[in-house]
Amino acid sequence: MKRRSLDTFQRDIQQRQQAFDQREVEMQNLEKHVNFENENSRKAYYREFKKVIEAADVILEVLDARDPLGCRCPQVEQAVVQSGINKKIVLVLNKIDLVSKDIVEKWIKYLRHEFPTVAFKASTQQQNKNLKRSNVPISKATADLLGSSACVGAECLMKLLGNYCRNQDIKTAITVGVVGFPNVGKSSLINSLKRARACSVGATPGVTKCLQEVHLDKHIKLLDCPGIVMTTSTSDAAMILRNCVKIEQLVDPLPAIEAILRRCNKTQIMEHYGVPDFHTAHEFLALLARRQGKLRKGGLPDSDKAAKSVLMDWTGGRISYFTHPPETHTLPTHVSAEIVAEMGKAFDWDELEKGNEEALAVLDSTVPDMGFCMTTSGMTQGAQLDMLVEDDVKSVEQEESLGKAELMEEDQDPEFGPMTVEIKTAQAKNGGSVEGSAPKPVDLRDIIGVDPLHQGQALLAAGKKRKKQQKRADKIAVKLSDTLTSAMNSFWDS
Repeated sequence: MKRRSLDTFQRDIQQRQQAFDQREVEMQNLEKHVNFENENSRKAYYREFKKVIEAADVILEVLDARDPLGCRCPQVEQAVVQSGINKKIVLVLNKIDLVSKDIVEKWIKYLRHEFPTVAFKASTQQQNKNLKRSNVPISKATADLLGSSACVGAECLMKLLGNYCRNQDIKTAITVGVVGFPNVGKSSLINSLKRARACSVGATPGVTKCLQEVHLDKHIKLLDCPGIVMTTSTSDAAMILRNCVKIEQLVDPLPAIEAILRRCNKTQIMEHYGVPDFHTAHEFLALLARRQGKLRKGGLPDSDKAAKSVLMDWTGGRISYFTHPPETHTLPTHVSAEIVAEMGKAFDWDELEKGNEEALAVLDSTVPDMGFCMTTSGMTQGAQLDMLVEDDVKSVEQEESLGKAELMEEDQDPEFGPMTVEIKTAQAKNGGSVEGSAPKPVDLRDIIGVDPLHQGQALLAAGKKRKKQQKRADKIAVKLSDTLTSAMNSFWDS
């Protein structure tokens, strides 16, 4: 083995130190960008959510059948309840093809103690028009039908909304808002009811960014809402497992892996990934990284890549799981018996229960439990609505104040007359000189600091800002030129 000199050894240490510092800087920049983007998106999506709640007569809260309770946020339902007694909530148990019949039946019995619950399977076809919809009631749906790409449960949901119109004696169209966590199937549900790709869908969070209106017929209008996440943390394990956060942007995926290992059977995990017995999450990731060949320099296991691969399997559906409902039902604090009774009057419960019972009776009960059996973590608590409203009001007030300031700059310039005193006032107000008010060129260092995916938008925004500044500078220059010309004409006339 060749011996290294002291200088070579010192250079090697310096290179490693520089590489480490560079990685630390990149991680800090990534974390800063993720938090900034998440904060802005959270406020923007919440504003869209408020619009849906205010405009809708009926709210469809879409739940994932694998963990329906974990997909419910009490703050979302509380916002609907507090908006007035005329707002009705209907729970849509989507993705029933991913769990067994017994699990679906238990969850329907559990959830109908609070709100009307409809079993549903959205269409997974890729064409733009004529999406297939099965007219078979859910009670007569076979395992082959549930395994196909056709929609199941649309007829039952449409009848429920139609009965609501008749019971309320509504002659005009009703507005139905579709809300829920990201990636529970809100847009897919709308496309299935419309039988066309009216809304964009995707497996990553954030595909739907603003409110979208879809007219089913002359009586029903649907509002697609962005996935609402009422939390301020991007590293919350519950949000990661709900696929509410982009996996590639995670700074520390370890808490989510610990949550999976804590809620799943260890034997099933070992059999699924083919790893020996382990005691901690770090040990599991090290074993998995070696098995998958995810190694760093020196042959060390890359636990970060292994953790993200597990989370990709989890959110991508390669790990099948389901949860059992709690054995005893207790009403949440934000829902009272009076609210449940008042909301239930508007719907035909007998028809709804009959449809669900018929559907479940025909489902193949011989299908074994699918995937890992997990313990439900209960409702996902979000941030307080007061905090979100306060942040939203502050942001709106800031936008209004900025708009007023811009109007003052554009509209409240002094009228230039023959007196040169007003020229000095305009110069002092706009920076002291015409040259001082000239727009600065775009600083590319600010653009480079933005995430590469958003650098084009940042450059475009900077260009628009520079054009606006140039327009203001030209306006001041024209007024100054007119004033000087008027002053010179007055001088020569005298």
